[in-house]
Amino acid sequence: MQEYTPRKVPQYPMPISPAAVEEIFKEADDFNIRPLRVGDLQLSVYFIDGLTASGVISEYVIAPLMRHPAATEEALYTAAFHGGVYNASAKECEDMDTAVSALVNGFSLVVFPTIQKALAFETRTGEKRSPSPPEVENTVKGAKDAFTETNRTNTSLVRRHLRTPRLRVQETVVGRKSLTNVSVLSVQGLTDPELLRAVRQRLDSIDMDGFLSPAAVEEYLTGSRKTAFPLLQYTERTDKFCQGLLSGQVGVIVDGLPQGYLLPVDLGRFMTSQEDRGMDYITASAVRMIRYLALLLALLLPALYVAMACFHPAMIPSKLLEAIIKSKENVPFPTVFEVLGLLVAFELLQEAGLHLPQSIGHTVSIIGGLVVGTAAVEASLISPAALIAVSVAGICGFAVPGKDFTDAVRVWRFLLSLCASVAGLYGVTLGVIVLLLHLGELSSCGRPYLMPFSAAGTQDAFFRKRLATQKFRRTDTKPRDKRNQR
Repeated sequence: MQEYTPRKVPQYPMPISPAAVEEIFKEADDFNIRPLRVGDLQLSVYFIDGLTASGVISEYVIAPLMRHPAATEEALYTAAFHGGVYNASAKECEDMDTAVSALVNGFSLVVFPTIQKALAFETRTGEKRSPSPPEVENTVKGAKDAFTETNRTNTSLVRRHLRTPRLRVQETVVGRKSLTNVSVLSVQGLTDPELLRAVRQRLDSIDMDGFLSPAAVEEYLTGSRKTAFPLLQYTERTDKFCQGLLSGQVGVIVDGLPQGYLLPVDLGRFMTSQEDRGMDYITASAVRMIRYLALLLALLLPALYVAMACFHPAMIPSKLLEAIIKSKENVPFPTVFEVLGLLVAFELLQEAGLHLPQSIGHTVSIIGGLVVGTAAVEASLISPAALIAVSVAGICGFAVPGKDFTDAVRVWRFLLSLCASVAGLYGVTLGVIVLLLHLGELSSCGRPYLMPFSAAGTQDAFFRKRLATQKFRRTDTKPRDKRNQR
């Protein structure tokens, strides 16, 4: 396996000194300086208010230093690092990069000016959001602890679910200005080393100012993909994240983002839910089949309605066709404009619900969906059949797990409806063929996107097997340990 060259972090090419540290953080009002006099030695303690706890600094850093009888900086430095300062975590800082990184990560810094070294002691504040139940991925029988915005809290949650000593957490820093801590998680002896190396290389090759948004994580980890379909999976559920690690995926946790990322992925993973493992295999298989039916309806129903109503009315049963014609007698707009207009209105309602407070968002969705829709039908602006077709497609989209994947379905629903408005069922057929070719070209970390539906792929894409009979892991991630049970 080839070695990769780590990406260089922002550097401060100067020796450690009080003047250099103060120059870097000048005009930062939350940067604090505490001068100390230990015997004949003049030292300085630096810390950032809000990231550190002043009581911890006083009791576990300043007090032990003040009591120490060392006569020289070298002796005090050695004694403090080897137990003279009884802090749980101490780091030696021999360059300015390490010292600055420690300060912005909640450490207090003791600078020894004569020997141009520093010691960093962990004094992080305890202020952080506690784990709470998932808000987006609702859970009935699963774990109730979701990821938070704190990296170390998230890695501890993973270790509580996976207590194996083979769990590996490799950390790096991304972003020249944000200095975001990123953790790459894998299971030694199970995860494909080449897959892990590829993920680490992509992280180390990132050169940007801020690594703060989910879009930045997704685009830089998967490349500048020219597709609406997601090439990695995110989840706020810790149990789902750990199950992905056990199946051979690589996990990525970014400090400041309350979710974990898993890759590689394929279409089959977006159609499964962690709740499938909380019910019996017969019910889970039936629900999974319903999801695939919902996917087809969400994608094709508006386009099929436009194609058959405008180009192929003979394919519609006579009684249903009479009802559609009667409902459109007083509607002034063509069917194509009806459907496309309703699709746009449905998307606007969804966006309005997302950007408003939760209570108001629900109200807007109800008023927009029921009151405005009913009023539009009664005013003969749209036909009931078109409203039903678009509404059913929208509801079916909510049955598909994974918001990113659902967003891609919404984009292609528009494209297929446009194809249907131009050439009817021939346009829909051509659009579906283009979609399948597009999905066939996609890959996630070298793994085909349609792997679950190939002969060499997994066999549980449509049906969930009994857990007691799953003696082997999925092969799409190329796990080194293929045995799922001993």
